[in-house]
Amino acid sequence: MTDHLPEDAATQQLMPVAVPPIPPRRGCRLASLLLGLAVALALAVPAPAAASEARGLGDMAAPGSLAVETIEFPDLADSARAGRRLPIKVHVPTLGGPYPVVVLSHGAGGHWDANFAQARHLASHGYAVLALEHVGSNTAVLKRSLRWMANLEAMTRDADEVLGRPKDVSFAIDRAEQWNRAHERLRGRLDPTRVGVLGHSFGAYTTLVVAGMRPALDWLVPTVPPGRGLGPDLRDRRVACGVALSPQGPGEPFFTEASYASLAVPLLGVSGSRDEQQKATPENRRRAFALWPAGDKHLIWLANADHTAFSDSTGSSHGMLPSRSRSDVQPVVRAATLAFFDACLKGDAHARSQLTSDALRPYLRGRVDAIEVMSK
Repeated sequence: MTDHLPEDAATQQLMPVAVPPIPPRRGCRLASLLLGLAVALALAVPAPAAASEARGLGDMAAPGSLAVETIEFPDLADSARAGRRLPIKVHVPTLGGPYPVVVLSHGAGGHWDANFAQARHLASHGYAVLALEHVGSNTAVLKRSLRWMANLEAMTRDADEVLGRPKDVSFAIDRAEQWNRAHERLRGRLDPTRVGVLGHSFGAYTTLVVAGMRPALDWLVPTVPPGRGLGPDLRDRRVACGVALSPQGPGEPFFTEASYASLAVPLLGVSGSRDEQQKATPENRRRAFALWPAGDKHLIWLANADHTAFSDSTGSSHGMLPSRSRSDVQPVVRAATLAFFDACLKGDAHARSQLTSDALRPYLRGRVDAIEVMSK
């Protein structure tokens, strides 16, 4: 279940408050009139969240009105790839459908709950979210022999994992199609003709590649012939759009400048001024936007947003890496992600209007005190 206000309570919060008339006193009639006018104007101008309500959009960072259930598939395996395991946790509204499908890809060293709070948020707004666990780059691999940093670097250069993650997404879409046809609890509840992908960090790489970008061969171990230049086309043409949290710029370990030319679908990227991890710098992430082909592409830039802030496992049994700005970053990420998917997968023109600096500024808080939205 999701936590949200009952409908009558939410309505009460938005109702104008009746203000009793101020009885005029001798010599103060003008002051009373001015005070009454000021109060009336204050009530007539909605706060940022109420302004969104007035446009019929609501607080897009808040949970939606739909109750959500979770269905786990811990033992899935891809027979076409030597039985590679691919656990999937499905978050879906308990009733209704069919709902657009969002495949969620975690970062290096993560797990299927690394973005638990974000998955539940989308599901409560009418999406079926398939949260993957990439077994070659999950928490268990990260912790091997307690060599955390060495394991992190190795998994992001592992040829099987770098080239295998996008295939995990395609496998998940295959399962969504099968479940929608025949699964006892999911039959008719998924819409695999409307598919988006969401990922953070290594998951952002995964999102970019299934959206059409070509991975670089330069840093893969073992070497994949010819050893340099662009790798295979791993795009899945069923993917209509993607959201990349902490998208990579050109350079080690994933992309060259030539990788970006084939980016083929609408894309939302979210990063910020403290989004650094391994050799990736905030400046290089921002510079990459110039390499994205034009056409429904957007990059949101948040002041003081750090790398781990873009994932949120709140509500699950898993812990997460600390972040100084997570609680401040997440409202913007959730609102923007929902607006983008509503625009791309539900054809909602009002939601598309929210992908601007002015529309998202009301979601800023705390450390994250400035926002820039670049679009082309």
